[in-house]
Amino acid sequence: MGENSQVKSENARNVILSYQDTVYYVNKVNVQFREGADMHKAVFHARKAEDANFQDLEVKISQAGYNMLIEYAKLDNFDLILVLRIDGNESKWCLMSEEWLKKRVGENGKVCYIV
Repeated sequence: MGENSQVKSENARNVILSYQDTVYYVNKVNVQFREGADMHKAVFHARKAEDANFQDLEVKISQAGYNMLIEYAKLDNFDLILVLRIDGNESKWCLMSEEWLKKRVGENGKVCYIV
């Protein structure tokens, strides 16, 4: 990969982002990758969980966060939901099965089990 390149994911429908105490549903991610840099600029095209309007969120992500996004994209599995929490320079993430989650939703629409 070049010294300064851009990596795009046009199909990030199963990414849930928690950033600055707000939950977003993401449908596109662009990362400005700079060789040797510790932090990269990422633009998440997302909407707030309670809103229908999309916006572009500019977020700094670590090299580890970038690596995780690349590996998630390589999985190419639309059943997997990536839950990503970015807080300052730190990020935490987990993967869960959408099918598994749907099975845990009760008749009243409430999740019976939370990871």
